[in-house]
Amino acid sequence: MKTIIAPTDFSNSASNAVDYAVELAKYFSAKIILVNAYPIPETHYEMGGSFELLSTLKDVSLDNLEQLRDKILINAPQLNIECYSDMGHPYGVIDAVVRDKRADLVVMGIVGTAGKLKERFIGSTAVEVARNLEVPTFIIPEGVTYHEVNKISFACDLDKTEKTDLVYVAKYFAEKFHAELEIVNVDDPEKEITIDKAVTNLFVERKLETVKHDRTQLSGKDVQEELENYFNSHYTDIVMVSPKKHNIFYNLFHKSVTKELAFHAHKPILAIH
Repeated sequence: MKTIIAPTDFSNSASNAVDYAVELAKYFSAKIILVNAYPIPETHYEMGGSFELLSTLKDVSLDNLEQLRDKILINAPQLNIECYSDMGHPYGVIDAVVRDKRADLVVMGIVGTAGKLKERFIGSTAVEVARNLEVPTFIIPEGVTYHEVNKISFACDLDKTEKTDLVYVAKYFAEKFHAELEIVNVDDPEKEITIDKAVTNLFVERKLETVKHDRTQLSGKDVQEELENYFNSHYTDIVMVSPKKHNIFYNLFHKSVTKELAFHAHKPILAIH
């Protein structure tokens, strides 16, 4: 874990996520890159005025990032912090810097349920990044602060998981945090256990035998309801999900499940690929 991207629009929710990213950077001794995307201005001025406006927007963005960097360094002078500013849609800017810097992790915030402009979490930049970029992405609900990670719960559908890297990635984070890994699976009670499912279960057990882990089997037809109820009543530090296509949890990033987990269970969500 060498490089962490922390996008910010300088809002309270973004600042909260930056604080979380800073603690992760301390833990992993990683470099942190603060990123701000400023919008393309809608102007009817002559071209010269447009260039002047663009230059001003760039300067303001960089100045705000540098002030934030200097504020962080007061309490964490050991950190290596870079600032990156560019014009465009936030997702495009984040995608570009992730690729350019070969980032290992993105940490982003979302507003709480009282937020009006982003009350509908689906479609936000955080979800767009988590769903489409291959880099692991933390989604930090407003008000959630970093603390020692002792348990990671991986909500996994166990559908031919042995053909993906998901178990290896989950194991990697469990080892990095020295945390217990819990595999949480929701099954339709009317479905029969197949040979393929048994093969997958055996594969998971074999790959996780070197890390402390546990298995939790939930039964129900509504994945959202089962997961929300479970994480509301059971302790964990991080909820890990995979938004890969053809994975039932891909739908969590189109419906309200991730919103409910983030807000109601009030847990950081870690999307892995």
